[in-house]
Amino acid sequence: MSFPAAAPDLKDRTLIINGASKGYAMTGWRLGFGAGPKWLITAIGKLLSQSTTCPSSISQATAVAAFDGDQTPVKAMARLYKARRDLMINLLTGIPSLTYTVPEGTFYVFVNVQGLLGKKTPTGVTLDSDGDVVRYWLEQAGVATVLGEAYGISPYVRLSFASGEKMIEEGCARIRQACEALI
Repeated sequence: MSFPAAAPDLKDRTLIINGASKGYAMTGWRLGFGAGPKWLITAIGKLLSQSTTCPSSISQATAVAAFDGDQTPVKAMARLYKARRDLMINLLTGIPSLTYTVPEGTFYVFVNVQGLLGKKTPTGVTLDSDGDVVRYWLEQAGVATVLGEAYGISPYVRLSFASGEKMIEEGCARIRQACEALI
C-alpha cells in the first residue's frame, strides 16, 4: 500500500520517488520517476530541465517493459538478495570491532568501523578514518569497498552483497583476517 493510500489526508503533501535502477537490475541507467502534487512536480520539472538531460530512449523502453512485464523475476531477485544479505550478516558476525544494522531493502550493508580507528596495521599505519579502513582492506585483503564519507556517514564502510555467494564468503573471510591482523 502506498503512503497516500494509507493516509489520504496527506496526499497533497506527499512526494513519491522511485526508479528502475535497483528493483529491475538496471544499475547505472539512472531512470527514475516521481509522483506528487502538480505544483511540486511542475517545480521539479523546471529544475531538472536546467540541470539534467533526458534519459536515453533505450533506458526508457527498457523501463516500460520492466514496469509492464511479469514481476516474478523481481520477486525472485528480492529472495536472492535476502539470502545474500543473510549470508553476509552471518559472516560479519563476530568480526572484531565491526558493528552494523541489518538492512531491509538494499544490496549493501553499512558497517560501522569506529572500533577499528586508532588501531595499527601490520605495517605500522594507524587507521584514523573510514578512508584508511577502505584503503587497508583493499591493500591488505584485496577487498574493494566504499567509504561511508561518500554517503555522509563516517566512520562507516559500504559492503555490497550484489555479487555471488562465493565472492561474499571470500570477501568476508578476507575482511575478518585483515581485522584480526590489526594491533
